[in-house]
Amino acid sequence: MNKFFSYAKQSGPGWLQAAVTLGGGSLAGALYLGVIGGNGLLWLQPLAMIFGVVMLTALAYVTLSTEDTPFVSTCKHISPVLAWAWLLATVIANCVFCPAQASLGLGIVQQNFGFGGVNPFIITSIMAVVAYVVVYFYSKGVKGVATFENILKFMVAVVIICFFGSAVAHMVKGNVDFATLAKGFIPNFSAMFKPASSLADSIAATGPASQWWSATIANSQRDIIITAFGTAVAINMTFLLPYTLKKKGWGKDQRELSRYDLGLGLAIPFIIATSFLVITASAQFHDKTEDVLGQDGKPIALEVGYYKLLKGRVALDGEVPSNETGFRAIADQLPIADRKLAAALTKRDAGQLATALKPLVGEKPAQLIFGIGIFAMALSTMIVHMLMNGFAISQAAGAPGKKKPFLIGAAIPAVTAALAPLLWSGANKAAMAIPASVVATTLLPIAYLIFVLLMNSKKTLGDEKLTGNKLIIVNVLMGVGLFLAGFASVWALKNKGVPGQYGLIALVVLAAIGIISFIKKNKVSA
Repeated sequence: MNKFFSYAKQSGPGWLQAAVTLGGGSLAGALYLGVIGGNGLLWLQPLAMIFGVVMLTALAYVTLSTEDTPFVSTCKHISPVLAWAWLLATVIANCVFCPAQASLGLGIVQQNFGFGGVNPFIITSIMAVVAYVVVYFYSKGVKGVATFENILKFMVAVVIICFFGSAVAHMVKGNVDFATLAKGFIPNFSAMFKPASSLADSIAATGPASQWWSATIANSQRDIIITAFGTAVAINMTFLLPYTLKKKGWGKDQRELSRYDLGLGLAIPFIIATSFLVITASAQFHDKTEDVLGQDGKPIALEVGYYKLLKGRVALDGEVPSNETGFRAIADQLPIADRKLAAALTKRDAGQLATALKPLVGEKPAQLIFGIGIFAMALSTMIVHMLMNGFAISQAAGAPGKKKPFLIGAAIPAVTAALAPLLWSGANKAAMAIPASVVATTLLPIAYLIFVLLMNSKKTLGDEKLTGNKLIIVNVLMGVGLFLAGFASVWALKNKGVPGQYGLIALVVLAAIGIISFIKKNKVSA
């Protein structure tokens, strides 16, 4: 226990990883897991994170066992093409998805905090400046790093406490099915092929359409499960870790500490926060319709998502009218069982989730408390996006971590975040998000491949290269992680049209370049 508390006190880089992974994507993902699968999918995000941590642990080992950064090691011992693709993907992800977090924070400030009348650019600019100032602390050296890490730890704690409050509110009201909680953490891959058993009655009530609903729900669950294994750790997170380890001054003696750090700072906060979210969403929304469907059988909220689900159901009976008004008129005449199931499956948002606290503290305090948690999530993720970009740009300039290029790099996503009301809406949002998503999806398994090759490179690690059973165990675990990320990447890219096809081609080409180049450069040491 003494070692545990000692390592907990020294932890830091893992918390930075948690701050970026606990963003809007985690919120939306956990919410929908609870909506569609109830407590039955509680196992998914923890298991996905475990394999993500395996890959990051290997990256930490390589970083702390060598003098070079993994970027430089990749250039020397694998391929400069892979190294620069990794860096470029990181920069793109930071600059595109930082405004997404700013947009999430903007929504909370306007809706939950009551600043709806304030110019949105003023709000996002203030958020960007605050985040950049925190990053500036990090560039100040040892004391700045400690201050920065403490700020991030506090923000992650706020997120967990707020989500914990939501879950407890449902437990107090008796909405949580405790019998399914423990079972929900046991991996159950049958969810890839059939809906949650708790939806059986609702599906059966749709009669002739029940087979279609079963297939539709199973397909959605399968997409969620596969995607989770490819997104638990983002491409820019993989680029961040080595630089934060170096910034802490850690070396070979801290390799064990780095493993504890990733467990204490990343895995545990992520698993706790997302589990509370799934439990809350399950208790509040799973197989429930009253927050979406009115007594007249027509939607009272989330109309876009609701009608999108019903499009396939209308097509089951005949042609779907191209006119939206005509389509909705037909959808409103579907059997009530179909409309109720569509309402139960509609994706919810943070505003609706906040109502879980209303019976305990009242409506306004509920919106405020939950809003603070989401806002902390958005702001902390913005901060780490800027941090990651600072390291990427300084590495590109050949001066990793040096103050001037670091701060210039950190300023780039700060600018895009300030412009979030313009960049993260309508056509602009799609124009940015789709290519960036394809790049990130393509490069994550390539980054994982880099870690596998570096762990097996005698030229990179020298005498620190693992041997015997240790190397076998590590390679098996990393091999599983690489396979899952690769499979998830292919699955996602094949559904992204022409950009996805280019991504698939790039994935194959880059993997081939990496493997062939590694064999050539490491032939002597093999």
